[in-house]
Amino acid sequence: MSLWLAENATPPARRYTRRIIVCNQKGGVGKTAVAAGVAAACAEGSDLKVLVASQKMTLLEDLEAADVDLDDVQIQDLDEVHPGLGLRVLLVDYDPQGHLTSQLGIPQIPAKQPSLAKYMAGTVQQGSAKDLIVTVADDRFGGRLDVLPSCADAFLLDIMISTDRNRQATLERVLKPLEAEYDAIVVDCPPSLGVGMDAAIYYGRRRPDEEPNNSGVLVPVQAEDSSADAFELLIEQIDDGQADWNIEVDHLGLVVNLYDARDGYVVTSSLNAWRAVGEPRVIGVIARLKDQREAVRNKKALLSYAPNSQQAKVIRRIVREFV
Repeated sequence: MSLWLAENATPPARRYTRRIIVCNQKGGVGKTAVAAGVAAACAEGSDLKVLVASQKMTLLEDLEAADVDLDDVQIQDLDEVHPGLGLRVLLVDYDPQGHLTSQLGIPQIPAKQPSLAKYMAGTVQQGSAKDLIVTVADDRFGGRLDVLPSCADAFLLDIMISTDRNRQATLERVLKPLEAEYDAIVVDCPPSLGVGMDAAIYYGRRRPDEEPNNSGVLVPVQAEDSSADAFELLIEQIDDGQADWNIEVDHLGLVVNLYDARDGYVVTSSLNAWRAVGEPRVIGVIARLKDQREAVRNKKALLSYAPNSQQAKVIRRIVREFV
């Protein structure tokens, strides 16, 4: 029996580059901030004091929900030294608005030059998307954090790829050749339910023999009713894609962003409603604080500008839920 088991053992799951699709068709929920934060948390290599235990995460969220000023709470003793992940990360600005590119102080690609959208549409024959990549010049990331900048031509992406027989695979055709260079690829999606979003969903699917939750969709939401309505539309699109293409897409979780309990019953009850969803589950609550806005103004990643801020700590805990 043992000989048979040895000869017929289940092969180990194949190791794939993580593909994290940060999406929500509703604008203003902070997709870009979450995508940039997740990528930075994967790439940073320093030893930092980070709250990592689940019970500590729950404690802090409960304090926030109770409208307790965290500055008045002695939470230092809860910190644990946790090493940075030190992964090689590609952060893809898939949004034609280019907020991610701008926030990190990187020039947007001029409209007439090769771009991600043009490579997806097959209208550029020379070079590859690798030629577009810019490394974030920040010692905190040690050259491990790269960005594929946005180009305004992505506004036309749905039209550009609409006639492609396998248009859902157009993003994968461009990014898959780059995967050998990275441990994780994080895609900041536009607020859209078009065929470009289909391509992002397809790219984040679970591949043959890939471990569950190695890749998938991460959905930032807000504690408000309109965000819940948009989420239902996104889930419907993902479900339709799974049925149409016979694929499986893992849900990495929900991130309740820009949360402020001082806004009262509407937001606190909405947070409880998100937690009651069950699956996908809430894996983090990011408070609406000034650090992220200041980081954007200074053209820096949050984890570089304010590495010990409460928002940065929550982002790191979020990443460790699925990395």
